[in-house]
Amino acid sequence: MPTARFVVVSAPLEERVAASLASRVQSAVAGALRLRREVNATLQRDDLNEKASKALGVVLRPGGLPFMLLMLLVAVLAVRELLLRIETKRILKAHEFQPGTDAQAPTDHQHQD
Repeated sequence: MPTARFVVVSAPLEERVAASLASRVQSAVAGALRLRREVNATLQRDDLNEKASKALGVVLRPGGLPFMLLMLLVAVLAVRELLLRIETKRILKAHEFQPGTDAQAPTDHQHQD
């Protein structure tokens, strides 16, 4: 049975990991630079302002689907903010917190849940 003339010995694990990380960082930096060039080229286009104003006009036109989605988003964010304020006031009231005073940890307070 013939034996192999050369034996391939893999590099130590640390060296392989370092080489892998170095190549990934290098490709990530190259990708970021390429993306930066593409974004700069896009932002310097003359027709971009016209397209943006046209898209904004479509969104702000009452009665259309984009306008309805925008209004739904505003309503959901407003309801979320209102519920957050209500819950905050409820918690402060349950802990008997008075504005303008230092908050002290209660010694005998028990939560109901």
